[in-house]
Amino acid sequence: MGAASLAFSLAFTPGRAPTPPAVPTPLPTPAPPQRPPTVNRGAVAERRVPRYENRFVSFSKLTRVEEADLDNDGVFEALVEGIGTVRNLPPEVPAIGFVSRARLPFENPLFAVLQKSKSPEWRLLLVGHLPLRCRQSDDPARCDELPVFRSVRFRFDDRPQVAIQVLHAGEPHLLETHVYRLDRGRFEPTFSIAAPRSGLDVSIGPEGLTRRIAVDTFIDKELPPRYRSFTLTSSYVFGERKFRIYAESLEPEWNERGDVDLSYWGLVQQSSFAGELARLQEKQRRATAETPWALDPLEMVRKRFPDARDVRLAGKQSGLAIVDFERVGCSAHVVLYQPLRGSEGERSLWDFAVIRAPEEAAYECLGEAPLDR
Repeated sequence: MGAASLAFSLAFTPGRAPTPPAVPTPLPTPAPPQRPPTVNRGAVAERRVPRYENRFVSFSKLTRVEEADLDNDGVFEALVEGIGTVRNLPPEVPAIGFVSRARLPFENPLFAVLQKSKSPEWRLLLVGHLPLRCRQSDDPARCDELPVFRSVRFRFDDRPQVAIQVLHAGEPHLLETHVYRLDRGRFEPTFSIAAPRSGLDVSIGPEGLTRRIAVDTFIDKELPPRYRSFTLTSSYVFGERKFRIYAESLEPEWNERGDVDLSYWGLVQQSSFAGELARLQEKQRRATAETPWALDPLEMVRKRFPDARDVRLAGKQSGLAIVDFERVGCSAHVVLYQPLRGSEGERSLWDFAVIRAPEEAAYECLGEAPLDR
């Protein structure tokens, strides 16, 4: 019975349907690519899409962008350089190279520092105008240059600062150097100087700034500068909010042959200075008898500035001295020299070097008291 039932069930079990043949998947008909629109060369572009858009400055072409966190808040500011248009200048924004706030340039080389804000608009912190930016084929005497526009992290500082140097065309080449730091949402200058490049050299590095400036001291202004100047080298370091001078040295200039000391106090012995030498010797004799304080640089400062306090000798070399002192609202220093040291020795009168124009004060105020030398 079991075998018969099994045979009966197998005989009546339906079989599987045959697999249908594979049908190929139809492919869509390829469509030709869209033709680009015809470009009318020479026509005005329909719309320019500037980056770093704000209501004051817009850029149509960017040549350089640097990002730096200038206030250590975790949000990076942008140092932007390119071609752009200035629509307006707010009074609180430092502006470099502009003729006026009413006569603004159109589509000129610009450089700016912008800050990202909560709104889509970037906030303008600083803007500069370079009307004649040098190209490789241009004559440097006919165009302005921007040798430095970057952020600098000084070794002794707590945040980056923005350093700018502009070399203007024409004679004499005027070199502008500016250093700014971002403080409470505004740019504040920490260092600024402008002078002819022939008499000034400012180098910017992580250790600070070094300024080398030719100091005119001689009496005969008709002489070439090589015979009436020396170089004052000052180095500055940057700390919290302020910069401080930490070194200052006096260097003899123009010793081309290397066999003669061409320091200015030795040149009074030349034949062309015979008249001036005689006058200075007579002044020396009177000063020794009548004003013995003229033989001491510290006493010279006390007599010249009666309200000077804490008068101290900061540095001294043969024939040259730097004196630091305090006045109301001013931490000052002044350079003195001995015109007759070559013939009179150490016991010679002292006089004030002319760092600025003769009608201005002989001393220079610093932002804060200098470091101990």
